Amino acid sequence: MCSVVDITFIKVRRVSGAGTKTTMIFNPKLKVLAAVLLPLSSSVCWGQEIEFSLDLIAAYHQSAESVQVDGKSASFRAGGAGLQLAMDTHTYGALYGSFGGGYTPKQSASFSGVELNGPADSVFYGFGYEYQHPLTDRLNIALHSGYVSYDISGDLDGMAFGVPVSAAIESTTTMLDTSLALTYSLTREVSLVLGAGLKKWTLEATAAGVLGGSINASTSVDARGSDPLLYLGVQFDYYDVPIEVYYRRSQLQTDNKVALDGLDVRVLLFEF
Repeated sequence: MCSVVDITFIKVRRVSGAGTKTTMIFNPKLKVLAAVLLPLSSSVCWGQEIEFSLDLIAAYHQSAESVQVDGKSASFRAGGAGLQLAMDTHTYGALYGSFGGGYTPKQSASFSGVELNGPADSVFYGFGYEYQHPLTDRLNIALHSGYVSYDISGDLDGMAFGVPVSAAIESTTTMLDTSLALTYSLTREVSLVLGAGLKKWTLEATAAGVLGGSINASTSVDARGSDPLLYLGVQFDYYDVPIEVYYRRSQLQTDNKVALDGLDVRVLLFEF
Protein backbone atom coordinates (compact mmCIF):
# COMPACT_ATOMS: atom_id res chain seq x y z
CA MET A 1 0.00 0.00 0.00
CA CYS A 2 1.37 3.45 -0.91
CA SER A 3 1.99 5.90 1.92
CA VAL A 4 1.17 9.61 1.99
CA VAL A 5 3.58 12.01 3.67
CA ASP A 6 2.36 15.29 5.18
CA ILE A 7 4.96 17.69 3.77
CA THR A 8 3.31 20.77 5.29
CA PHE A 9 5.40 20.06 8.38
CA ILE A 10 9.19 19.96 8.67
CA LYS A 11 10.89 17.72 11.21
CA VAL A 12 13.55 19.59 13.21
CA ARG A 13 15.97 18.00 15.67
CA ARG A 14 17.44 20.12 18.46
CA VAL A 15 20.37 18.91 20.55
CA SER A 16 20.88 20.25 24.08
CA GLY A 17 22.38 19.14 27.34
CA ALA A 18 19.14 17.33 28.14
CA GLY A 19 19.33 15.26 24.98
CA THR A 20 17.86 15.36 21.48
CA LYS A 21 14.34 16.65 20.94
CA THR A 22 12.38 16.28 17.69
CA THR A 23 9.65 18.84 16.86
CA MET A 24 7.40 19.48 13.85
CA ILE A 25 7.24 23.02 12.39
CA PHE A 26 4.37 24.04 10.09
CA ASN A 27 5.43 25.60 6.77
CA PRO A 28 2.50 27.27 4.94
CA LYS A 29 4.49 27.76 1.73
CA LEU A 30 4.95 24.03 1.32
CA LYS A 31 1.22 23.50 1.67
CA VAL A 32 0.65 24.97 -1.81
CA LEU A 33 2.91 22.40 -3.43
CA ALA A 34 1.58 19.65 -1.20
CA ALA A 35 -1.92 20.25 -2.54
CA VAL A 36 -0.62 19.52 -6.03
CA LEU A 37 1.84 16.69 -5.47
CA LEU A 38 0.39 14.66 -2.61
CA PRO A 39 -2.88 13.67 -4.33
CA LEU A 40 -0.81 12.27 -7.20
CA SER A 41 0.85 9.79 -4.85
CA SER A 42 -2.47 7.99 -4.32
CA SER A 43 -2.56 7.03 -8.01
CA VAL A 44 0.72 5.12 -7.79
CA CYS A 45 0.40 1.32 -7.59
CA TRP A 46 0.50 -0.58 -4.31
CA GLY A 47 3.95 -1.17 -2.92
CA GLN A 48 5.53 1.62 -4.99
CA GLU A 49 8.29 3.41 -3.08
CA ILE A 50 8.01 7.20 -3.14
CA GLU A 51 10.63 9.74 -2.11
CA PHE A 52 10.21 13.48 -1.69
CA SER A 53 12.95 16.08 -1.97
CA LEU A 54 13.20 19.83 -1.53
CA ASP A 55 15.65 21.87 -3.61
CA LEU A 56 16.80 25.46 -3.53
CA ILE A 57 16.57 26.74 -7.12
CA ALA A 58 17.73 29.84 -8.98
CA ALA A 59 17.23 30.73 -12.65
CA TYR A 60 17.79 33.65 -14.99
CA HIS A 61 16.85 33.98 -18.67
CA GLN A 62 17.79 36.96 -20.85
CA SER A 63 17.58 37.71 -24.56
CA ALA A 64 20.55 39.34 -26.28
CA GLU A 65 18.25 42.16 -27.43
CA SER A 66 14.60 43.18 -27.15
CA VAL A 67 11.93 41.10 -28.85
CA GLN A 68 10.26 43.12 -31.63
CA VAL A 69 6.66 42.58 -32.76
CA ASP A 70 4.74 44.94 -35.10
CA GLY A 71 7.10 47.84 -34.43
CA LYS A 72 6.95 47.39 -30.65
CA SER A 73 9.63 45.89 -28.43
CA ALA A 74 10.00 44.36 -24.99
CA SER A 75 12.93 42.79 -23.20
CA PHE A 76 12.87 39.06 -22.50
CA ARG A 77 14.30 38.94 -18.98
CA ALA A 78 12.97 36.65 -16.28
CA GLY A 79 14.42 34.94 -13.24
CA GLY A 80 14.43 34.50 -9.52
CA ALA A 81 15.10 32.12 -6.66
CA GLY A 82 12.79 29.79 -4.80
CA LEU A 83 12.01 26.22 -3.78
CA GLN A 84 11.27 23.08 -5.77
CA LEU A 85 9.43 20.11 -4.28
CA ALA A 86 9.76 16.79 -6.13
CA MET A 87 8.04 13.42 -5.80
CA ASP A 88 10.12 10.56 -7.24
CA THR A 89 8.51 7.16 -7.83
CA HIS A 90 11.77 5.63 -9.19
CA THR A 91 9.74 3.43 -11.56
CA TYR A 92 7.42 5.93 -13.25
CA GLY A 93 9.54 9.07 -13.03
CA ALA A 94 9.40 12.21 -10.94
CA LEU A 95 6.89 15.06 -10.66
CA TYR A 96 7.84 18.46 -9.28
CA GLY A 97 6.42 21.88 -8.49
CA SER A 98 8.27 25.14 -7.85
CA PHE A 99 7.62 28.69 -6.72
CA GLY A 100 9.65 31.80 -5.90
CA GLY A 101 10.36 35.42 -6.70
CA GLY A 102 13.02 37.71 -8.07
CA TYR A 103 14.25 41.16 -8.96
CA THR A 104 15.40 42.41 -12.38
CA PRO A 105 17.55 45.57 -12.19
CA LYS A 106 17.03 46.48 -15.85
CA GLN A 107 13.76 45.73 -17.64
CA SER A 108 13.03 47.55 -20.91
CA ALA A 109 10.09 48.17 -23.24
CA SER A 110 9.06 50.56 -26.01
CA PHE A 111 6.31 53.03 -25.10
CA SER A 112 4.90 55.39 -27.75
CA GLY A 113 8.14 55.01 -29.69
CA VAL A 114 10.32 55.69 -26.62
CA GLU A 115 12.66 53.13 -25.06
CA LEU A 116 12.00 52.90 -21.31
CA ASN A 117 14.17 51.20 -18.69
CA GLY A 118 13.94 50.46 -15.00
CA PRO A 119 13.85 47.78 -12.29
CA ALA A 120 11.08 45.20 -11.97
CA ASP A 121 9.93 42.57 -9.47
CA SER A 122 8.72 39.10 -10.38
CA VAL A 123 7.04 36.03 -8.93
CA PHE A 124 7.04 32.63 -10.59
CA TYR A 125 5.62 29.15 -10.34
CA GLY A 126 6.26 25.99 -12.32
CA PHE A 127 5.75 22.25 -12.56
CA GLY A 128 7.10 19.40 -14.60
CA TYR A 129 7.87 15.71 -15.12
CA GLU A 130 11.12 13.79 -15.63
CA TYR A 131 11.77 10.15 -16.45
CA GLN A 132 15.25 8.63 -16.50
CA HIS A 133 16.26 5.30 -18.03
CA PRO A 134 19.73 3.74 -17.66
CA LEU A 135 21.45 2.72 -20.90
CA THR A 136 24.71 1.56 -19.32
CA ASP A 137 26.34 1.78 -15.89
CA ARG A 138 27.52 5.30 -16.75
CA LEU A 139 25.02 6.57 -19.32
CA ASN A 140 21.36 7.55 -18.74
CA ILE A 141 18.74 8.97 -21.07
CA ALA A 142 16.05 11.27 -19.67
CA LEU A 143 12.75 12.69 -20.89
CA HIS A 144 11.95 16.05 -19.35
CA SER A 145 9.03 18.44 -19.67
CA GLY A 146 8.84 21.58 -17.53
CA TYR A 147 6.62 24.66 -17.45
CA VAL A 148 7.34 27.98 -15.71
CA SER A 149 5.40 31.25 -15.62
CA TYR A 150 6.85 34.61 -14.53
CA ASP A 151 4.65 37.58 -13.57
CA ILE A 152 6.73 40.76 -13.79
CA SER A 153 5.82 44.32 -12.78
CA GLY A 154 7.78 47.55 -12.53
CA ASP A 155 7.96 51.30 -13.18
CA LEU A 156 10.07 52.31 -16.19
CA ASP A 157 11.35 55.76 -17.18
CA GLY A 158 12.80 57.47 -20.23
CA MET A 159 13.04 60.70 -22.21
CA ALA A 160 11.41 61.79 -25.50
CA PHE A 161 12.63 65.07 -27.05
CA GLY A 162 13.61 66.32 -23.61
CA VAL A 163 10.23 65.40 -22.10
CA PRO A 164 10.15 62.80 -19.27
CA VAL A 165 8.15 59.64 -19.93
CA SER A 166 7.15 57.11 -17.27
CA ALA A 167 5.10 53.94 -17.46
CA ALA A 168 4.00 51.07 -15.24
CA ILE A 169 4.50 47.69 -16.91
CA GLU A 170 2.84 44.35 -16.35
CA SER A 171 4.38 41.36 -18.10
CA THR A 172 3.78 37.61 -18.15
CA THR A 173 6.45 35.34 -19.58
CA THR A 174 5.92 31.57 -19.89
CA MET A 175 8.22 28.79 -21.05
CA LEU A 176 7.45 25.13 -21.70
CA ASP A 177 10.61 23.11 -22.34
CA THR A 178 10.36 19.52 -23.61
CA SER A 179 13.61 17.68 -24.20
CA LEU A 180 15.67 14.51 -24.25
CA ALA A 181 19.00 14.48 -22.44
CA LEU A 182 21.98 12.17 -22.01
CA THR A 183 23.74 12.04 -18.65
CA TYR A 184 27.24 10.56 -18.50
CA SER A 185 28.85 9.82 -15.14
CA LEU A 186 32.54 10.75 -15.09
CA THR A 187 32.89 9.70 -11.45
CA ARG A 188 30.55 8.86 -8.59
CA GLU A 189 30.28 12.59 -7.80
CA VAL A 190 30.44 14.25 -11.24
CA SER A 191 28.17 13.83 -14.30
CA LEU A 192 27.82 15.74 -17.56
CA VAL A 193 24.46 16.42 -19.25
CA LEU A 194 23.72 17.18 -22.92
CA GLY A 195 20.12 17.89 -23.94
CA ALA A 196 18.06 19.07 -26.89
CA GLY A 197 14.39 19.76 -27.42
CA LEU A 198 11.75 22.41 -28.03
CA LYS A 199 10.96 25.62 -26.15
CA LYS A 200 7.39 26.89 -26.40
CA TRP A 201 7.25 30.45 -25.06
CA THR A 202 4.96 33.46 -24.69
CA LEU A 203 5.58 37.11 -23.82
CA GLU A 204 2.64 39.37 -23.00
CA ALA A 205 3.42 42.89 -21.79
CA THR A 206 1.35 46.01 -21.28
CA ALA A 207 2.48 49.52 -20.33
CA ALA A 208 0.32 52.41 -19.13
CA GLY A 209 2.03 55.71 -18.57
CA VAL A 210 2.30 59.47 -18.84
CA LEU A 211 4.17 61.63 -21.36
CA GLY A 212 5.38 64.97 -20.04
CA GLY A 213 3.26 64.65 -16.92
CA SER A 214 -0.05 65.25 -18.71
CA ILE A 215 -0.60 62.91 -21.68
CA ASN A 216 -1.84 59.43 -20.81
CA ALA A 217 -1.13 56.55 -23.19
CA SER A 218 -0.88 52.77 -23.21
CA THR A 219 0.66 50.07 -25.39
CA SER A 220 1.03 46.29 -25.41
CA VAL A 221 3.21 43.54 -26.89
CA ASP A 222 2.08 39.96 -27.53
CA ALA A 223 4.70 37.53 -28.83
CA ARG A 224 4.88 33.74 -28.85
CA GLY A 225 6.63 30.91 -30.61
CA SER A 226 8.20 27.44 -30.54
CA ASP A 227 11.95 27.24 -31.09
CA PRO A 228 14.77 24.68 -30.73
CA LEU A 229 16.43 24.32 -27.33
CA LEU A 230 19.96 23.15 -26.51
CA TYR A 231 21.52 22.85 -23.07
CA LEU A 232 24.61 21.66 -21.23
CA GLY A 233 24.80 20.74 -17.58
CA VAL A 234 27.00 19.42 -14.82
CA GLN A 235 25.92 17.53 -11.72
CA PHE A 236 28.31 17.26 -8.78
CA ASP A 237 28.56 16.93 -5.01
CA TYR A 238 30.00 19.71 -2.88
CA TYR A 239 30.63 18.55 0.70
CA ASP A 240 28.11 15.73 0.06
CA VAL A 241 25.46 18.21 -1.16
CA PRO A 242 24.17 17.45 -4.71
CA ILE A 243 24.28 20.49 -7.01
CA GLU A 244 23.12 20.83 -10.63
CA VAL A 245 24.02 23.68 -13.02
CA TYR A 246 22.57 24.06 -16.54
CA TYR A 247 23.21 26.50 -19.37
CA ARG A 248 20.38 26.76 -21.93
CA ARG A 249 20.24 28.50 -25.32
CA SER A 250 17.45 29.08 -27.84
CA GLN A 251 16.90 31.27 -30.92
CA LEU A 252 13.55 33.08 -30.70
CA GLN A 253 11.93 33.76 -34.07
CA THR A 254 9.90 37.00 -33.99
CA ASP A 255 10.14 40.06 -36.26
CA ASN A 256 13.81 39.86 -35.33
CA LYS A 257 15.89 36.78 -34.53
CA VAL A 258 16.89 36.88 -30.85
CA ALA A 259 19.23 34.61 -28.90
CA LEU A 260 17.89 33.62 -25.47
CA ASP A 261 20.38 32.44 -22.82
CA GLY A 262 19.43 30.84 -19.53
CA LEU A 263 21.15 29.58 -16.39
CA ASP A 264 19.55 27.18 -13.89
CA VAL A 265 21.00 26.09 -10.53
CA ARG A 266 19.57 23.49 -8.13
CA VAL A 267 20.87 22.63 -4.65
CA LEU A 268 19.38 19.73 -2.68
CA LEU A 269 18.24 20.83 0.77
CA PHE A 270 16.91 17.52 2.11
CA GLU A 271 15.08 14.31 1.21
CA PHE A 272 12.23 12.68 3.10
